[in-house]
Amino acid sequence: MVIKYVFFILLANVSIYESFSQPVGKTRSLEILFYNTENFFDSFDDSLTLDNEFTPGGIKHWTWQRFKQKSNHLYKIFMAAGEWEPPDIIGLAEVENGYVLHYLTRETPFVKFEYGYIHYDSPDRRGIDVALLYRKKNVRILASRPVIVTFPAHPEKKTRDILFVLLKTGGDTLACFVNHWPSRWGGYLETESYRKRVAEVLVSAIDSVWRFEKNRQIVIMGDFNDEPLDPSLSLLTIKREGQQNIVNLMASLSGKKEGTLFFNHRWWLFDQFMVSGDLMDRIQEVKILRFNFLLQEKNEKMPFRTYSGMRYIGGFSDHLPVLLKLDVD
Repeated sequence: MVIKYVFFILLANVSIYESFSQPVGKTRSLEILFYNTENFFDSFDDSLTLDNEFTPGGIKHWTWQRFKQKSNHLYKIFMAAGEWEPPDIIGLAEVENGYVLHYLTRETPFVKFEYGYIHYDSPDRRGIDVALLYRKKNVRILASRPVIVTFPAHPEKKTRDILFVLLKTGGDTLACFVNHWPSRWGGYLETESYRKRVAEVLVSAIDSVWRFEKNRQIVIMGDFNDEPLDPSLSLLTIKREGQQNIVNLMASLSGKKEGTLFFNHRWWLFDQFMVSGDLMDRIQEVKILRFNFLLQEKNEKMPFRTYSGMRYIGGFSDHLPVLLKLDVD
């Protein structure tokens, strides 16, 4: 009930703000990218989190130079994704703090595109969070907040918050949710209940948005650590009476040997986009980005990641990015 109450207050204030605002410049399409960065850490020790391995004296010998290279890698991906222009909105997972986002958007060649960012520290023990970057000339932020996830049956369990952002682009207002659900570390069956719990929290947040404004358009993105047809994600796409449905745009790729993460000799489709049903006729394209520079040859092509075990190989991430293009007014 607390989550629902806070959302009502938040959205009521936004409704007043919207009525007096003018749309920013119109664009033909809106490009949204999501990417699990694989440990986008700075090189400084944070005494409040378990980040010691990503420090110069840690077991991975993470240095300032490696952090800078990681930042430049992200810039390269964003530019390749947008071809001539980087995406309007970028959702990120495994971000350590606001500083790494500040460096990325202010201290790399990315600065010329004038991105803002939204980030909240979550209770994740390693200190990794989700975040959202937005191009200021095309997107205006109306409101944002973390949606806190707790586990009543396991109060000691900690995970990332879900990031809620209400934004305006052209004549459209979108409610966006950025996710990074609990991993399968320890076994799929042993961890399934955690992901189902996060799904329930997300459904509650979506219901709160629609209770206030039933036609609000919604975009959900993230690394869900489950595939589109798994039970946790099915909780989101169940049609509920009196509401529009949520559609998983990646479901059609299930079983086609395509994915965003390569593990145990197969691809897994963990990184996904979902949208409210009223956006379906505005989908231009949704795809996994498989640039050659993101892949390495080793029997089968797999993501060119930052580390192979404890060995630094200087790649990009163990995940591939996903991209969604929408028509906008």
